[in-house]
Amino acid sequence: MNSEVRINLNHLINNVNYLKSIMSNSEIYPVIKSNAYGHGTLKIAQKLSENEIKTVCVATCNEIVEIINSNIKLNIFHLGKIFLKKNIMQKNVVFTINSINDIKYINSVCKKNNYVLRCHIKVDTGMRRLGCEMIDFCDIYKLALKSKYIKLEGVYSHLSSADNKNSKHNSKQINNFKKIVNQVKESNIKFHLLNSAGVFNYKDYLYDFVRPGLSIYGISPNKKVNNNLKPVMEFLAPIILHKQIKKGDKIGYGCSFIAKKNMKMAIVQCGYGDGVPIEFSNRGQVFYEDFQFPIIGRVSMDLICIDITKYNQKKNIDKVTIWGGKNKYSRLEYIANKFNTIPYVYLTRISNRVERKYV
Repeated sequence: MNSEVRINLNHLINNVNYLKSIMSNSEIYPVIKSNAYGHGTLKIAQKLSENEIKTVCVATCNEIVEIINSNIKLNIFHLGKIFLKKNIMQKNVVFTINSINDIKYINSVCKKNNYVLRCHIKVDTGMRRLGCEMIDFCDIYKLALKSKYIKLEGVYSHLSSADNKNSKHNSKQINNFKKIVNQVKESNIKFHLLNSAGVFNYKDYLYDFVRPGLSIYGISPNKKVNNNLKPVMEFLAPIILHKQIKKGDKIGYGCSFIAKKNMKMAIVQCGYGDGVPIEFSNRGQVFYEDFQFPIIGRVSMDLICIDITKYNQKKNIDKVTIWGGKNKYSRLEYIANKFNTIPYVYLTRISNRVERKYV
């Protein structure tokens, strides 16, 4: 008996269509990096391609290769540092230029291969990660247009705090991006700036494309639940044993939980080796229908223990939900807030031994 994640592909498309409904004419470039946020790259990519999505975003060369080898008909937008190999120099792959050195590198490699590379320029408007310096943009832009090995298709940036409507730094970045846009005179160049949070909080700056990630998987980027977004993932694990616990019994590694009364306990086949965070020890919960059961003791690699004393129904519990599903408190927005973190870290730590089932 193993833990599993159930991936509801209909919810995925519901979320994409909802995003389309709240935008004007901007195209959606869904982000499917890091194994589609734990949901499975190829299944997600295939479903998106069947539902009018033309381009997806990834972060690494390995992710590009995985999609190319699948023969799924999608454009692949590479958000990361450019590194060219013949197996990824394909007509459906679009690369990011971050510096003048990137242009020199492209010209050198593509000259040897007699190849024209589709590219966008990323500008660092204030996040101070990837992207060219604003002062260098004009030179990079001109060099890209001049190069016979570059087909320049777009210019973009990324907001550091899009989930904070009141961020002055967002305003600074937006104004910086406007300055960049005003320098571009060619009508065929497209612009994009916003991620999931930006789509909800900065609708005046949708531009030609948006790059939603978290929201397509049914999780609100603004911490508060948005019921129009349907969670795509439900993380489930089987109960494998029941025990009667006596007052004073010590539970699990380190004896971190001592029973203050007689209890009913269930042991769940799932632990940090599957993706259950260690910080759930003595603080987290699992879910079954409308019930919430506290995790007692330390989360171990393969098992967690839960207090089911209050469960008084005749129906046996065979599986519990770690997150996702229909219980409103099992949504990752709530759980991440409780532990002062972000939903991304939970989604992407699901391990390979957890079976993914697509419904």
